[in-house]
Amino acid sequence: MKIGVENKSKDIEIIFKILGKNIGEEVRLEKILEEMLDRNVSSSDVLFLLLQKLKRDGYLEGRKGVIKVVKPIEKEERVKIKKEIERRINRIKKLFVTPLEVAKFYQCPRRFWLEKVVLSRQFKERRGKVWDGEVIHLAVKLFASQLGKKKIQECIENAAEEALKKYEGKTELEKEKLVEFLKKFNEFLHEEKFVRVFPEKMIESFKIGLSGSPDLIGIKENGEIIAIDIKAGEMRRGIKKEHLLQNIGESILVENYFRKKVNECYLIYFGSDSLVKIKISRDMKDEFLKYKKLIGKFVASRRIPPKSRLPNYRKRVCQGCHVKPACDNIEILRKFRKI
Repeated sequence: MKIGVENKSKDIEIIFKILGKNIGEEVRLEKILEEMLDRNVSSSDVLFLLLQKLKRDGYLEGRKGVIKVVKPIEKEERVKIKKEIERRINRIKKLFVTPLEVAKFYQCPRRFWLEKVVLSRQFKERRGKVWDGEVIHLAVKLFASQLGKKKIQECIENAAEEALKKYEGKTELEKEKLVEFLKKFNEFLHEEKFVRVFPEKMIESFKIGLSGSPDLIGIKENGEIIAIDIKAGEMRRGIKKEHLLQNIGESILVENYFRKKVNECYLIYFGSDSLVKIKISRDMKDEFLKYKKLIGKFVASRRIPPKSRLPNYRKRVCQGCHVKPACDNIEILRKFRKI
């Protein structure tokens, strides 16, 4: 959670370089956006602000999905344009939250408030499932980052070994199980015809006030774009609402980045070796945005939010909560004041 937008000077320079490579040639916007994401430019809003300015000043021509920089942009002019774009971005002062924070807020407004607003001390277990999740995510990120650079088996072995080494003494995962998961994950990428996969890229939307790092952003042969979220646990009795909200929020981010409708998102459960494909509806997006709006209201109100109201919340939420001691103290104080 943050207020406003961080400095985008470096991102603007990267976009200028990307545009400068194709002067006089028509280039697909999707190609530019993929290169931006590859080079860690977090918001496509920066690109479109820049394109608007360049078009007004006669440097750019374009039609739907295609642009052409018609003449070189001199250094002095680039500096002026850059300052103007930076001024516009610096005026953005809205609250930015992540899809994961929205999911946590749905689970328990109190926990979200303690973790993200009050910044209470968090008590994580020294060894166990919370670290298993970190290992799985790191292994997938390392594997996806090496694709196309090394042989598949080498990518799998290296990713598993590096992830387990980083969390040695904390995780209880066995290498064999992690390797087997990465093999199946590689098969999944081929079966679904993904041609590009971006692991853990930070993206943000100025318009919505949303930022986050989807586990994976995949682009298929047919151009379809998918946000993929990986969960360490098992899927039992359907998808948990908080998992769905996070995946939908990440899909909204991806849709805004590429300015292209995202129709599906995927959830992969490590513990049960299962894949869930979710058809995204307008209602799903509206529900996510409703919870995001509620976060803003709670932050502005300065009130201590209520605890979770989910069924069986003590086991489902409280049991693994890292800020439970602070929450318990609030409840003790409230009882004391009633005496």
